[in-house]
Amino acid sequence: MSTIFDFQYFLEMFGIIIDGFWNSLSLSLISLVFSVILGFGLAASRYYNIPVLKQFSVVFTSFFRSTPFIAQLFVFYYGFAQFSTTVRSMPAYWAAVMVLSVSFAAYMGENIRGAIMSVDKGQFEAGISIGLTPWQTICRVVIPQAARVAIPGMVNSFANLFKSTSLAFTVGVLDMTSAAKNEVNLSYRYLEGYTALLIVYWVVLAAIELLQHYLEKKMSKPYVKDGGK
Repeated sequence: MSTIFDFQYFLEMFGIIIDGFWNSLSLSLISLVFSVILGFGLAASRYYNIPVLKQFSVVFTSFFRSTPFIAQLFVFYYGFAQFSTTVRSMPAYWAAVMVLSVSFAAYMGENIRGAIMSVDKGQFEAGISIGLTPWQTICRVVIPQAARVAIPGMVNSFANLFKSTSLAFTVGVLDMTSAAKNEVNLSYRYLEGYTALLIVYWVVLAAIELLQHYLEKKMSKPYVKDGGK
């Protein structure tokens, strides 16, 4: 086999990697939704000092932020499978979704909690004073202000979540990394194959970064009265 970089093969690798891209994308987006929902619950339990749930949130956040994702995935998919028929029969794709969701909920929860804490408590009291219910005050007053603070951290967490999907191949998920790995194991063109993979990840993460800048700019605009120019 020639050791010269095969540019034609390098270009062909992009088509092979794209076959796994949609799994990587869906894996990250579904996990994002669940991690935000769980993160909001974790943040709320700590912010409002809900007994038991607050203590659980502290331990949960500490554990998942302090341990590597791949170890979490192995413990769930291989460890729990030893005594759980549910886990043993679970498709690898959904096992990865579950572990990604709970793992990154710890990061999302801290982002959300910090954003909520950045909103002056007087804003909540003001909403109640004009006749809004607590839920209406949270949705219409607190969340819009907190979202401005939360967006950068949440987008960064999503970027890390997307990169972490590259480890899902270790439990049999056909993603971009596994697509590239399976191909180069046959061709032995590791440089071309993995360089193409890095470029795809780079492009996707650059797009996420552009989205972050757009959202920050959009949400930092001052409020304008109806009819204002």
